[in-house]
Amino acid sequence: MDLLGHKMWKNMGYTLTVYKIYPDDPEKINEIQENINKQINDPYKINQITTEPIAFGLNLIKVAIIFPDKEGLSDQLKTKLKQIPNVSEIELEVCTLV
Repeated sequence: MDLLGHKMWKNMGYTLTVYKIYPDDPEKINEIQENINKQINDPYKINQITTEPIAFGLNLIKVAIIFPDKEGLSDQLKTKLKQIPNVSEIELEVCTLV
């Protein structure tokens, strides 16, 4: 993915965040991933989505998202992730300038 070639990325820094997303129903993990892909759009770019085991038969979703380093975008992203159906909890794992 060539994020630096995109016109909105020129002349500004950007932020990489990694969130852990816990489903409220283990059967809904695929549905949550689909909703993340649908609801996270410009100015955000999904870099990677993976699942990780956390207990016997339970998984969480880990999503890495890149966006311009502008005031308020981090809070807006957190709000968008919390509003996705079947999400029980989100946890910020990494937030860094890149």
